Amino acid sequence: MSTEEKRERMLSLVEDWKASGLTQKAFGLLHGINVSTLRYWVFKSKEQEAGSRGFMPSGSAVKGEQIEIIYPTGVRLKVPRSESH
Repeated sequence: MSTEEKRERMLSLVEDWKASGLTQKAFGLLHGINVSTLRYWVFKSKEQEAGSRGFMPSGSAVKGEQIEIIYPTGVRLKVPRSESH
């Protein structure tokens, strides 16, 4: 099984776990997956979801206003808007 195939399989199992209503431990036991492996892939799926959202405009910036970028991790970056274009 290639790395990409494994990734797709595990992300699919994460979706199955979410829909199952089971705890990670119970789901792992049922499917023969180590709970720490399932937790790792749950984390990776959240990371992937956060990355897929990308940048989203939060409103229009007016002349002289700062531009603020908010990353999925909560980090905020404020940059003064340039007067020249």
